[in-house]
Amino acid sequence: MRRWSRCRTAALTTRSITTGSGRRKHRTVAFVLFSRRKRNETPVDALRRRWLYFTRHDVGWIFPLLLIQLLNGAWILPQMSFFPIYLEEQLHYSPLTLSIVVATGQAAGLLAALYGGRLSDTLGSKRVLVMGLSGGALASLVFVAPIPVVVAVLWMVGGAAGSLQTLGGSSYLTRMADPQRLGLLSALYALSMTLGGAAGSPIAGQVLDASGFRLYGLIGLVVIVAALVVAVMLLPAQQPVSDAQPQGRGTTLALARRPVVQLLMGLRFLPTLFYGMATVLAPLMINELAGAKTTVALYGAASLVIASGAQLLAGRAADRYGHRWPTLIGYATLIVASLGLALFAGQLWGVFFFGILGIAAAWALATLFFVLVSDGVPRAEHGRAFGLLHATWSIAMISGAVLGGALTRTAPGLPFLVAGLLNSLSIVLVLVFFTQIGRGRGSQVATV
Repeated sequence: MRRWSRCRTAALTTRSITTGSGRRKHRTVAFVLFSRRKRNETPVDALRRRWLYFTRHDVGWIFPLLLIQLLNGAWILPQMSFFPIYLEEQLHYSPLTLSIVVATGQAAGLLAALYGGRLSDTLGSKRVLVMGLSGGALASLVFVAPIPVVVAVLWMVGGAAGSLQTLGGSSYLTRMADPQRLGLLSALYALSMTLGGAAGSPIAGQVLDASGFRLYGLIGLVVIVAALVVAVMLLPAQQPVSDAQPQGRGTTLALARRPVVQLLMGLRFLPTLFYGMATVLAPLMINELAGAKTTVALYGAASLVIASGAQLLAGRAADRYGHRWPTLIGYATLIVASLGLALFAGQLWGVFFFGILGIAAAWALATLFFVLVSDGVPRAEHGRAFGLLHATWSIAMISGAVLGGALTRTAPGLPFLVAGLLNSLSIVLVLVFFTQIGRGRGSQVATV
């Protein structure tokens, strides 16, 4: 019993270190979680010591957050694929009407991103995440009530709820994580949704083939409610972050006018423009060149696996080598992939290889944006920053799909040539961004 008391005291006396910039740095917990058992310590006491330290320090929140992401991915990603089929088969919508309904959800998500960011800063990230999950649970009923007006309204609710989930989860991660480990945690966070989608898609297909859309919607309701319960019961509470700096009290519009944030928006827009083109055009090009759906399926599976590995590699590299070089390498890789697709648009191997390379680079850059926001934006404004970036992502995805479809009529590789040339500007933006935040840190140190 005495040994347990000493272990408990040691765990509770670990302190946080607050720097001049307001960021909290914590002592690593790896040595506690994975350390050898102490002399004369029973296995049960060792397990208690590690669990106590784990739950009282900044790693204890990550597993509930990853579980929420996993459940979200298991529902949201398959739903995006099957919703257009639902509109076509159940409501007999034309392609034009179908596209309009889908676009309304994207528009609702865009508006929610702009307003949800400020809610995250004022109410706290966890509350915004819970709001998003609650709206997602309601929106899952879209497959239960095949009434045109109800479907349109619930799909818009789902689009807005998805944005709130993204903003709440992203800002929660960057506010809670130790900046020295944010890269790896960001990669795990993004990968959790990918794994959820990979696991949920085949199950969704079997349910739809066997029982139809109504049961599929009810299962989705159960999944999202489970994520909501995890968020409410297991995710540690997080108070809204106060910031003593005057700029921390600005509006979203004022934040968007800040040079560092404008650089982040530009860096978010350019790779997403390519991604919007690649996700639509690359599968069509492979299908035309190969003439087999199995090749398209192989491309999708390979993209998923390699892009997931790229996320983990980028996050680990950011923690180990700093944030500048992994970011530069990511954008350079995307430029190479864009130009490769432009040059080898008529070759199956070229589209396959450079398409996967570009998707992997885009996913790696998406992971790195967590650390870029942490570097360039005060913690009190992370919600609004992610709101602006999510809105930028939505606009870029739509622009990439439309621009790619228009340019491909001239030549199959022309959209990717344009994307590659535009993304060459990203190298300049990255260099300017790190110069700006370097000056900001220098001025803070001089002030202190």
